[in-house]
Amino acid sequence: MEREAILLNHTKNAMIQSVPMHPRVKEVLLPIWEKRGKPMNGHVFLNRFGEPYKDTRLGTIPGSNPLKTQHKTACKRAAIDDFTVHDWRHHWASHCVMASIDLITIMHMGGWKSLKTVQRYASVGTGHMRESINRLN
Repeated sequence: MEREAILLNHTKNAMIQSVPMHPRVKEVLLPIWEKRGKPMNGHVFLNRFGEPYKDTRLGTIPGSNPLKTQHKTACKRAAIDDFTVHDWRHHWASHCVMASIDLITIMHMGGWKSLKTVQRYASVGTGHMRESINRLN
């Protein structure tokens, strides 16, 4: 919290990385961190029993993924169809591109090994293209 960064120690490509924390993320997480006594390590999100969610990638709980379950519940409540947890990566990469963040930075923060992968994940909408073309003199 003090470094305003998020440590990701279980990534898809098994690389431990740290990414800067957006100010709005810090605003949301700060009260949670303070309520827990400002711990310097451990999990951020706990289940209703105050325990870390189980890492289902280790195969200890077949067919159960708390993140996917909670995401599905949130989408259902918001009446959002056909939007997966994985879609957030596409959404994030696209917003980064539309915010003019360079592709190398997006690649590092997203944990991708190549610019080609970033290009597959990121897309821009018609509105963004219109705004971009209107900036030309």
